[in-house]
Amino acid sequence: MAPPKSESAAVSSTNDSSKLSNTDRSRKGKQAQHIVPETTRKGKDDEVGESGGAAGETVCFICADSVSFYAVGQCDHRTCFRCSLRLRELFKSKACPYCKTDLDTIIYTRDAETEHAVLLQQSFPFEEMGIKFDCKEAHEATKHALQFNCPHRKCQYIAKGGWKDLKAHVRNEHSLQFCDLCLKNKMSFAHEHKLFTKGQLRTHYACGEGAGFTGHPSCEFCRCSFYDNDQLFDHCRKKHEQCFICVRNKNGQQVYYENYGTLEEHFNNDHFPCEHPSCLEKKFVVFESRLDLQGHDLSEHGQSIVGQRARREAKQVNVDFRYAGSGSSSAGAGRGRSAAAGHRPTTMTVNGPDATGVSIAGRRRPTGFGRVSSTPRQPTP
Repeated sequence: MAPPKSESAAVSSTNDSSKLSNTDRSRKGKQAQHIVPETTRKGKDDEVGESGGAAGETVCFICADSVSFYAVGQCDHRTCFRCSLRLRELFKSKACPYCKTDLDTIIYTRDAETEHAVLLQQSFPFEEMGIKFDCKEAHEATKHALQFNCPHRKCQYIAKGGWKDLKAHVRNEHSLQFCDLCLKNKMSFAHEHKLFTKGQLRTHYACGEGAGFTGHPSCEFCRCSFYDNDQLFDHCRKKHEQCFICVRNKNGQQVYYENYGTLEEHFNNDHFPCEHPSCLEKKFVVFESRLDLQGHDLSEHGQSIVGQRARREAKQVNVDFRYAGSGSSSAGAGRGRSAAAGHRPTTMTVNGPDATGVSIAGRRRPTGFGRVSSTPRQPTP
């Protein structure tokens, strides 16, 4: 296969073109500065990825697999057709993965050099989904990838009724199952999904099967699993409760309570809630210290205090010093209760989403149903 054109060749071809408008020349000049450096296998020592292939074989700069057909848009950046198809049909993105240009139409071709504008001048025997195919083989390979093909290596079955038909086929013919969470969330074509026995599926949910994936995290309150920790975090934010005081103090940022009843128990044991009926009805009227609660009582409920003596006593601040090691410390206990004596409500700790927004499903859960470690796994050497 011919090697990719160099940057200087692209600039030269742009300058030599006298028929292009000034706008086109400017655009071509920018493209020449952003040509994707295609990778070529030169031998066993220079191979990229693990897909194998003959020496001198061009590979995709995204997946590092051998390129059977190129996908090229108006920006002239080339990827393999599988990566292009995955982006367009599964991720619903028409952006070039290299320069992010929105590609309304794209060409699947064996040609490794010709520019998109030149390719558009020829006739295309096949065209659909905003994709032009310059040969029947590229069209057939694309159709095959989008079909509901059975993932079993010895089976050629194609489900006409979608996922429901395919799931019934693998269950009845192969006594195997799909992972429903992976089917719903994993951006893979039908034939790329894994099949499991019942025992393997339980292992898949609990601890995964290696390769960076260590199981689907679960909510211990609802007894349901999620594809990754981002989904579990979103579920907990919507369905369960957090202590805003602990979150503010960074003592329990990822600790969740099943409902307001268990959270209220935590408030009574570890903080200082206002017990006035109007505040109990409002909910979440809770304070970090007794002094804060006393100030709230005076400002919000002072009119209900009858008598001068009672008002004077309400304004008094009780100072209670406790020293570490005195044997009488009750740090963290609310309303004067002993922290050890209080009954701790059932809680669940989950990881927050990564700052980058990248899924963090590949975290191993410690012993305990539904709990997710807050410490990332160390990469395997």
